[in-house]
Amino acid sequence: MKSALNILIIDDDPFISASLAEYLHINGYETVLAEQGEEGLSVFKTNNTPIVLLDQELPDSNGLDICPKLLEIDPYAKIIFITAHASVRNAVDAMQKGAFNYLAKPFSLEELLICINMAAKSLELEGKLKIREYENKQRRAEDELIGESAAAQRLRGQIELAAASDAAVLITGETGVGKNVVARQIHRRQNKREPLLTINCSAIPENLIETEYFGHEKGAFTGADTRREGIFELADGGTLLLDEIGDIPYHLQSKLLCVLEDKQVRRIGGAKPITVDVRIIAVTNQNLTKAIDESRFREDLYYRLAVINIKVQPLRQRVEDIAALAHYFGRRFCGGPVRIEQEQFARMAAYAWPGNIRELRNVIERASLLRQGDVIRPADLLLTAETQVCQDADLDAPANDAEAIMPLDALVKRHIVQTLEKCGGNKSQTAIRLGLSLSTLKRKLKSFG
Repeated sequence: MKSALNILIIDDDPFISASLAEYLHINGYETVLAEQGEEGLSVFKTNNTPIVLLDQELPDSNGLDICPKLLEIDPYAKIIFITAHASVRNAVDAMQKGAFNYLAKPFSLEELLICINMAAKSLELEGKLKIREYENKQRRAEDELIGESAAAQRLRGQIELAAASDAAVLITGETGVGKNVVARQIHRRQNKREPLLTINCSAIPENLIETEYFGHEKGAFTGADTRREGIFELADGGTLLLDEIGDIPYHLQSKLLCVLEDKQVRRIGGAKPITVDVRIIAVTNQNLTKAIDESRFREDLYYRLAVINIKVQPLRQRVEDIAALAHYFGRRFCGGPVRIEQEQFARMAAYAWPGNIRELRNVIERASLLRQGDVIRPADLLLTAETQVCQDADLDAPANDAEAIMPLDALVKRHIVQTLEKCGGNKSQTAIRLGLSLSTLKRKLKSFG
């Protein structure tokens, strides 16, 4: 952190400035110097100097007048007054004008270094907060529910219904339809519950599953050197999103059911149950009814999760929203308004979108990189052999009328297999082209045999 920070010293005493510069360089800071207020303002504008050591009495101005001008240029700058004309009134005035600290000459170099280190730490924390604020803003933008179709309107109503309750919610739908967006919308509209934690039920190694869910006590097993809280404890008072709930191991489902019914967890090696208040939202792209019939999912757990059941429709069943979604992603990835030629929307509506909204997002993002100017053209969208289903010129012509009205699932299968062949069997590249996650692609290929 220190090595990346520059410090501006505005002081008319060249001996003091040179001495401070040498000392700060030894301690990992770089410095730039100015002897007058206006010179200091000019240097500050052209150099990345988040910390300023500012003398109060300067040949051309007063530091109390320079301080607010510096903060106009960079409101996050840390200004430390160093002055031989210290007084309580001047110190108060400096702090009211936004100074970070106020040191009276003579001061010890150790005292100054402590003050500068505090300023650097403050900058670091503020930087993290700004990053978090930006990420939250981006996440809120990503969580917008775009579209005015009947399906989108119905989905908004279901979200409001779920947000008004603490009941468990099961969200189902194909890959890429926006199930997690719906889950976050429900959580955000609750207002009273924080935090929102997510656990991917398919991504946890078998030997760590129970620890991740329920935690463990110190010494509960070999390697348990400290006590660890599970995800249910960490989500206490908030919402727990169980992503890919259909992949949770069968032997764990009964324990999960007990937690949902009793609202208590017991750490591995623990003697006492721990009460938790957690709102559960479960998400899956699997057919859980079929999984129940195949004895892969407990029926009682299903009904406990599906108190409110929300099915998110695939994009091919809400084609009215494609234009709005395309414009939304276009503005987002192009950094402003972008025009998509109208004839493209007919081509988009004729496409099956096996990757749903996620695939549309990827197509528009790619088009934003390929475009010239503020117009997205057919060549930018690349709805050709690699992405088009219904109008793909590379697909073999149907041998008869029965093949011409091939079921959608068969079309999707053929499209995926042909894309895989074009990618030389590279599943990762195929998943990228199709706008699918690698795990989803592997699952689809497995279902194809």
